[in-house]
Amino acid sequence: MFAIDATGLLSWGGGALAGIQRIEDFLIKAAFADPDPNIEVVALDLSSQRFRRLYPFEQKQLSADHIAPFRVRRWAGSATALRQAFKAIRNFPMAKREADRQLASMATDGETGLRSIAARLLFRAYRLYRRARLQFGWSKPAAPPLTDVELSTVLISHQILVGDNRAPVSNTTNKIAFLCHDLIPTIRPDLVSQGKLERAFGPNLESLVRSGATAFCTSRAAGEMLTSHMGQAGISLAGLHRFPMPSLLHEAASRRNMTSRLEAGEPFVLYCSTIEVRKNHIMLARIWRQALDEGVKLPKLVCVGRWGWMIEELKTYLKSHPELAQSIVFTGPISDDDLIGYYRTASFGVFPSHIEGWGYAASECLDFGVPVIVSTTPSLIEATGGLMPAIDSTDQAGWYAAIRRMAEDKAWHASLTDSIARQHQPTSVAASWAAIKAGLQATAASMALQRK
Repeated sequence: MFAIDATGLLSWGGGALAGIQRIEDFLIKAAFADPDPNIEVVALDLSSQRFRRLYPFEQKQLSADHIAPFRVRRWAGSATALRQAFKAIRNFPMAKREADRQLASMATDGETGLRSIAARLLFRAYRLYRRARLQFGWSKPAAPPLTDVELSTVLISHQILVGDNRAPVSNTTNKIAFLCHDLIPTIRPDLVSQGKLERAFGPNLESLVRSGATAFCTSRAAGEMLTSHMGQAGISLAGLHRFPMPSLLHEAASRRNMTSRLEAGEPFVLYCSTIEVRKNHIMLARIWRQALDEGVKLPKLVCVGRWGWMIEELKTYLKSHPELAQSIVFTGPISDDDLIGYYRTASFGVFPSHIEGWGYAASECLDFGVPVIVSTTPSLIEATGGLMPAIDSTDQAGWYAAIRRMAEDKAWHASLTDSIARQHQPTSVAASWAAIKAGLQATAASMALQRK
């Protein structure tokens, strides 16, 4: 049996899913809907540091209504849940506070109010009591129970890959697999914030690969990043799989018959991305400022995405040029329906990022038949199939010329739109899931052979 780890998405703070969270959501929902009994959805038990099946409220939280009937679990009730929680504390009294929060959610079937707070306080008090008994020699540690799900391979979430729990879980299954979106924190640390997780990313990844973990790469570019880095570190990759990125938004739009082009009230250029230094919004701001200075009328630039890190230069530039507020709009996070609306009405897209592992918005532009200008980072050329104009992310003059041409040269714009229609095909969710599942099956089979 192999599994998809939902730990990361369960801890997601809410709001619109983007990037890594969107891929993890796709994996979890695909596993839930799969009728194959050899695939499971699990989460990390913070008491035992072992993987477990999801609690009923977690299934409801993640699956919506797309879940195979045989997977549905029912809440055992307060009394049973309390007994299970106290047993977990007796077995693992040294677990941290987050384990008590997890147990409180289990005992109250996902409630977040006073009952949950009371349960958490009760469990913490009992945990401190069990620790005291151990310290004074009044009791002995309980034997760790067997995990409730035996796995051959688990595809861990990004949170476990980068967090403090990665090392313990590597011993809970015969094989760990991980998604490799990119190695940007390691190979371009100048473009990411230098927090605890970012600094630990490279060492964690190297340790994981040394342990024999298999990589599932979101692009050829990501695979090349990983292979090159591990080669320089003298580390051999046990396995590497590449899977096609699913056209999630387009498939959702197709189900609602919302893929056809619509006329916009006013022409605009779309850039969908987290706003951070790596994404190079500052160059676009300078280009729109240059157009204003030269009396050139460019379409409005619409930037969709949440504000991220290392954006002080951009904020300072926008503050010193308040007139740009009439030409550049920052929407913040938006719903999928609103984003679909932007793709259906955008004149064209831009994606001038310095480096990417894939670049979802670039491929999504093509999914909706929208031409897009991308940077020359290999992943963006890959994501657009080499069909779209590509310009170095530091070449402001080149970008300015291309944006002007895209806005003014109707024949060029039409030829790019025609290339998309003739040569681009959105990737179905089913095809992407089939590739991932085949990779997990191959990984499990390889490990079985090694054990013989």
